[in-house]
Amino acid sequence: MMKYIRIYTPAIALLVLLPSCNVNFLGYGIAGVVTLFALMFILFALMFYLIARRRKQGDKSLVKFANDVAVALGKLSTPQQKINMLNKLIERINNDEKYKKDTQWRDKVLAKTYSFLATAYYQNGDRMKALHTMSDIIGLDDTDSMAYYNRGSIYSDMGMYDKALADLNTTVGLLPDYASAYNNRGLVHEKMEHYGEALADFDAAIAIEPSAVIYFNRGNTHFQMEDYTASLGDYRMALEYIDGETQPDFKKEIEIGIKAVEAKL
Repeated sequence: MMKYIRIYTPAIALLVLLPSCNVNFLGYGIAGVVTLFALMFILFALMFYLIARRRKQGDKSLVKFANDVAVALGKLSTPQQKINMLNKLIERINNDEKYKKDTQWRDKVLAKTYSFLATAYYQNGDRMKALHTMSDIIGLDDTDSMAYYNRGSIYSDMGMYDKALADLNTTVGLLPDYASAYNNRGLVHEKMEHYGEALADFDAAIAIEPSAVIYFNRGNTHFQMEDYTASLGDYRMALEYIDGETQPDFKKEIEIGIKAVEAKL
């Protein structure tokens, strides 16, 4: 049966960016091209002004920076456009003399920008580049819990369970109250046939934040262990938590699980 894994994608990370210089502009006309490049120049000038002005305000300024980037670059829609422009922004940050004089602040801004880039790569279907970018984030900030979480979740999806487990262990250590970290680690344990550890993680996740996904995953583990009574109970609990109107495919998957268990009992 399907396993449901959660990938963290912050709302502000769903950026839309201006196209690279390689894009065909024939459809825009001369005025459109001039307008696009003028807008790009203004946006970058605004971002760097805001960064310099707020540099000493710490974490609060990073949140504002992320919001400014999201708003300023919210005009395009494709992941590749996001990737092109985020890479240009990263290059600009690395080459800026002000950042070279304050490397600690530069690394914080780069880590935030890389988080947008990792999301764009993932949306574009390039999991390896997403992984490498998350590693770049961790290289800049080894306490970034969500970088470990997302990298571990993708490792799991790719079948690299040892690496996934290491990252998700780190995530749980940094975020002991994050239910999704326990859920995703439980999936890794289940795939490695560590059923006792998997159940313990699902139990912890449910204690923090019960959801249809976690009950369903625990039900699958009980099914693998041939504990069909417990599996049936979890599937039924999943149905109680799910919104069948907005998640019809997931509801159907749960109902298939229930039929499979009933056939075993």
